Amino acid sequence: MSDLFDHTIKNPDPDRCRIQRGWIAIALLASISTASNADAATISHRNPKSGLMSWTNVKDGFSLSLQQLTPDNVRAIYEGMGASSANVDRIAKYCVFGTDARNNAKSSITYNVATWRAVTAGHARHRLRSKRGWQRIWSAEGVDYGFTIFPAQQTFQPGDWGEGFTTIKLKSGTRFNLIYHWTDHGHTHTATLRHLQCADGK
Repeated sequence: MSDLFDHTIKNPDPDRCRIQRGWIAIALLASISTASNADAATISHRNPKSGLMSWTNVKDGFSLSLQQLTPDNVRAIYEGMGASSANVDRIAKYCVFGTDARNNAKSSITYNVATWRAVTAGHARHRLRSKRGWQRIWSAEGVDYGFTIFPAQQTFQPGDWGEGFTTIKLKSGTRFNLIYHWTDHGHTHTATLRHLQCADGK
């Protein structure tokens, strides 16, 4: 099961933690799709109230969903946890998605975000900043908001799921495909979430 909420915050405020978890739940619930396991195509959905987009792909029992978050959404979340202005501004400059991953297969699967790539125009490939990458930054400042970030590497047993924020150093409005991989029984699977776009905003 996800280690999303295994966290330590310097001088934590219980009310702020509850607010943060509520924001994550709202963002991710809207991104979950009912796509069939046989469907390997990207399914997109626009939230009629917020106008934000989400994308889902289900292949070989692994479901991955990403939902746009605007820079203002991101600022509100981290300000609500009492993050410093520097930390808020730093992550708000990234392209951020609420992310939900689920193992709907009958065997365990393993993924590693270090192998995933965002591919932009001209076939440029971009690494994601992982949970470990953010924790290295935050630990130097004596804080840890790592529970907000999608786990960098995990093994899911059947029925397990994980959630958190996926972050990529791309400008607002950038369009890209996300190529991602996972393994089961030593076999590597590859799928692509297509036509994703970073939310607009500054």
